[in-house]
Order: sequence, then C-alpha cells, then structure tokens
Amino acid sequence: MKTLQTILLLAVGSVSQTWAFRATISSEAKRSPFITNALSSTRIRDDGCVIATGATSSEGHQKRRYFLLQSLGLATLIPASAASFPFITNAADDFIYKREVNEADLTSQLFNPDGSLRDPNMIVEAQEKAVDLSFSIPSYSDAIHINIAMDGLQPTSLVTDAATNLRASYNLPLKWNLKESLQLPLYYDSSEGKNGKSCNRITVYSISKNDLDATILKKASEVGVAKSLFMDRISNDYFDKGVQKADLISGRTVRKPIQSLKEKGEFDEQVYYEFDLAFAPAECPGYMEGNKENLGLGFCPYDSIYLVSATVLKTNEGDEGGTMMCCVVECNKNEWKIANSDLRRIRNSFKVLY
Repeated sequence: MKTLQTILLLAVGSVSQTWAFRATISSEAKRSPFITNALSSTRIRDDGCVIATGATSSEGHQKRRYFLLQSLGLATLIPASAASFPFITNAADDFIYKREVNEADLTSQLFNPDGSLRDPNMIVEAQEKAVDLSFSIPSYSDAIHINIAMDGLQPTSLVTDAATNLRASYNLPLKWNLKESLQLPLYYDSSEGKNGKSCNRITVYSISKNDLDATILKKASEVGVAKSLFMDRISNDYFDKGVQKADLISGRTVRKPIQSLKEKGEFDEQVYYEFDLAFAPAECPGYMEGNKENLGLGFCPYDSIYLVSATVLKTNEGDEGGTMMCCVVECNKNEWKIANSDLRRIRNSFKVLY
C-alpha cells in the first residue's frame, strides 16, 4: 500500500489530491490484474525513490504504464491539472504511431514509414500520352503559309509541293479525359480534389515565310509576343484579341536536341522560346453588378492565360527562310487553379523533329 501511495503522489503532485485520487481507484485496484503485477515489480529505496525490481523487463514497464493510464482514466476526482500527467515515450512505444503497411498500397510500395523513398534512385514519372502531328511545309512561298492543328487533330494542309514534313508532339496527362463525350468534356480532370476542366484548348501551328528566322523570337518581348508569333494574322479571330495586349509574365529559352541537317545521324541543339502570357477580360463589371473580383481598383484580375512554346527551323540546309512552329496552351483562371503544373508540363514537352 505504501508503494501505491508513492506512485499516486508522483502522478497527482500533492498530498490532498492524492488521497482523493486513491479513494476513487481503491475499489478498482482490487479488480485489475495489472495492478498486482505492477506493484509486485516495484520497491522503495531508502531515499524514498520508487524503482522497479525488474528494470530490464519491458513487460513490467508496459504494465506500469497501463496501470497509470487506467487509473488516471478511472479517477473522477482528479483536477484538470492532474489530467495532464506527462508520459515519456520510448522505442518500445513506436508501434503506437506506425501505420499498418499494406503492400498493395502504392504509397507503401514507394515510401518507407518515415516518409523517405524506399529506393532513393527511383524516379516516379507521371503517366502521359504523346500527341504526334505532321505538318507539310511548302518549298517556296512569297506569302505567309499557316497550318493549324487544334486539340490533337491533324492539320488540313493545302500544300501541293511540300518539300519537308515536320513532326511536332506534346504530352498529355492520362488522368485527363482525352476524348470529348456527353458525360465529360475534353481535358476534364477527375482526380480527387480537382474534378474540373483543366484546359480550354491546345493549338499547334506552323508559319512558313521566306525571310523568317529566329531573330523574330529574340525581339518578341520588345515587339510583342502575339505579333511576333503571327497570332494576329490567323484568320477568323482564332485567338482572342485580348492576347495582342497581353502582359508578358515570364519568358525563357530552352534547348532540345534535333536531328542535324548537315550530317545524318547527328544531332544539333534547337532553341525554344517559352512565354507566359495573361490578360484580363475586355469588360469588367462593377462589384455592385455581381462581379466580386472588381474591388474598385479600376481593373479586373487576369482571366485568360496562354502558355507558349515557339521555335524557328530551317526546312533545308542553306535556306534563308524557315518555319516557325508554335504550341499554345490556353486556359482560364479556374482551369489554371486546378492544373497549372500539368499545363506547364504540356508546354514544356513540346518538340519538333524533321
């Protein structure tokens, strides 16, 4: 009994609280098989400290812990301060925090319980589908020749004397709906937490002109990206007119390999210019008219985002002119919130081959 009082004094922290605590659990102590075992494994040293006779026994340690937890849970007279009795966990208690490993679970197969990769050299790649397009390029043209492919459909070319066929491609995530149906629109992402259309339209087009070279892309930030990419020259208002006054959010160059025209089997570096364009809607209703995004600052947030990748290639070695190939990924602000990382990967995957 003296041992039990000592343990309770350590748990509650004061003499008055201990007697109330002991009175509450005394009747329960007789019915708990763990209490007898816990008491029989402890003794009091001459200096008053409670020690375990089997200190190296993890079983006794767990029984004492269970006894204190059960006792604190049964006591109805313990004040709030005593309920926060501190317990120190050790390696024997780690199983409390480990989740059950299901080998069929993909997360469990890729990651250890601590969150690290099971194989540090493992590279997890997104599942994608390549969209391949073929463009016929005329041998000579005084005017501008344009071929357009929208949403993966092959371009309809009017070229009768094609000198070169260029191949363009980009990758789409398989988690998107890649075929429009009555149930789901094109580019709908059914992933958990998204469930929305992720992209408005993807366009790949070619511009062939005798005096066309990469200089036009180098000066795009000065002249205007839409004008440099001939977006204003595509008929039937294919692109929203707002893109002609769009803000250039960012731009960079990327180098990708391409087959050499000089030596068969060799590869050169092809420079691609990537632009992020954004523009606001033409009309911006006031806040009182139901537009909660108009805060009276005189403008509305961006409503349309265009991710562009463009490059200029020579169709034949020695040609002065060339062909510009452009990929434009269009989305609105809601689609951007859902899939901005996927949209960037699509734009970055664009490449052109001979």
